Amino acid sequence: MASIRDIKVKIKTIGNIQQITKAMKMVAAARLKRAQTRLESARPYARKIAEVAMDLTALTSWSDNPFLHPHEKVRRVLILVFTGDRGLAGGFHQKIADGAVQFARKFAGKAEVSYYLIGNKGVHRFQMRGIPIYKQFSGMVAAVPFAEMEAISRELIHAYLGEEFDQIYLYYPRFHSAMSQRPRAFQLLPVDTSKVKVNEEHGLFLFEPGLTEITEAIFPRYIESEVFRAFLETEVGELGARMSAMSLATDNASELISKYQLQYNRIRQSQITKEIAEIVGGAEALKG
Repeated sequence: MASIRDIKVKIKTIGNIQQITKAMKMVAAARLKRAQTRLESARPYARKIAEVAMDLTALTSWSDNPFLHPHEKVRRVLILVFTGDRGLAGGFHQKIADGAVQFARKFAGKAEVSYYLIGNKGVHRFQMRGIPIYKQFSGMVAAVPFAEMEAISRELIHAYLGEEFDQIYLYYPRFHSAMSQRPRAFQLLPVDTSKVKVNEEHGLFLFEPGLTEITEAIFPRYIESEVFRAFLETEVGELGARMSAMSLATDNASELISKYQLQYNRIRQSQITKEIAEIVGGAEALKG
């Protein structure tokens, strides 16, 4: 049985850890609020440019637009896997990395899959599992500069148009709440035409400049917005997962402290009872 001294040390140690996890929870909550504001600001633009791109898709011949025209045969597939850079976020990173590998199994025996990893934790997970990595992003996921995101988008467009890859997917956590971040696979290239809604209204459309020039300008912006959105969703999701993990750790610390405090009280009560019995026994002996 543990001594009172051991239990007191455990209670103090757990209390110190609880203070750390509580502080980390507060820091994550503050950063989450700022990051969520950026995400909410970016989502309307992403939705609107996606809407414009889809409307243009309905008016564009596949053969005239390389972003829409699928390659004759899918031989090589690239998956961009978005994870965070820091730990203490529960199973957030592992769930995304393993989910991406699970998603890639749908191409088994059909196409060669390569992984472009965004975030250090995803790299560590893939290395631990011995999965080959095609390329990794050297920068930080949080507050990624727009110029770096643009460079990645241009690289992806060049890889697809140059037929280095036949399909390109984004695999990132879709943020719903601090308690819910659901990984999703999104087909970036070629643009998924199944999402195009047929407009029942008919009329004359005038484009200035021409339709070809507009689509050549819009679709790269559409690719950039989706990549940037994936970065933001990942950053917010990581902070939400860390806040939840630190909240759970703080609650677990409280339960452990209560458990050890009860154990301490029982041992102390037992010692006091034993001491009283010894005093009473000594007094009786003196009387005799």
